[in-house]
Amino acid sequence: MLLSNLNLLAQAPNGVARLRELILTLAVQGKLVPQDPQDEPASELLKKIRAEKDRLIAEGKIKRDKPLAEIAEEEKPFELPQGWEWVRLGDLVNSSEAGWSPTCIGSPRRQGHWGVLKVSAVSWGQFDASANKELPTELSPRPEYEVQNGDFLLSRANTEELVARSVVVGKTEPKLMLSDKIIRLDVSSQMNRLFLNLCNNASHSRLHYAANASGTSSSMKNVSREVVLRTPVPLPPLAEQSRIVTRVEELMRLC
Repeated sequence: MLLSNLNLLAQAPNGVARLRELILTLAVQGKLVPQDPQDEPASELLKKIRAEKDRLIAEGKIKRDKPLAEIAEEEKPFELPQGWEWVRLGDLVNSSEAGWSPTCIGSPRRQGHWGVLKVSAVSWGQFDASANKELPTELSPRPEYEVQNGDFLLSRANTEELVARSVVVGKTEPKLMLSDKIIRLDVSSQMNRLFLNLCNNASHSRLHYAANASGTSSSMKNVSREVVLRTPVPLPPLAEQSRIVTRVEELMRLC
């Protein structure tokens, strides 16, 4: 049905943008691909995610976070398919961190120099390594904040429309560091981080961030790391996550 009406929907006013939003909404509600009763349910996936976090805590690699509150019924914006679970984003990540924001040179970094990312690097659906400012040579870089391939990044300060939008870094360049306005989430290895990215950018998450952002001006809103980790996430089985991501990528290319 969606595919047969794709051209018609895209030609409406703001059609492509609305179509992309519709695709995301259907995806995270479990309406884009069929469920497979043979898939291991999300409840079992959650046990593996928790076991991974417990192991990392026991090994001293991460610290134990404060427990997240159970998701109340009024926080669940839609019904989930069989085998899915409502969880909080923080249940699916091992740790989180923000970078630093030294006073930088106003222009993008030169070849071979260190740079600090601007929030626009993570604001538009794809990671943009060119959105950076050069670190002055008199300041020492902080390699622990260097961006890595596969990082899950989101902005904690941006306009009302863009705050907390996220990207998964496909391929980055060396010597690029996070600013303190960008949060990096260490997503569990048991998760498909591309699916989590779809969830974080879908309309129900946007409503969560709008309701919990601080700042009186719509041109600059802020969300805390705690708000990000409290975001409700509809969690399907891992195999279904992969099917959803593949289908969304197919439809977005058609858009």
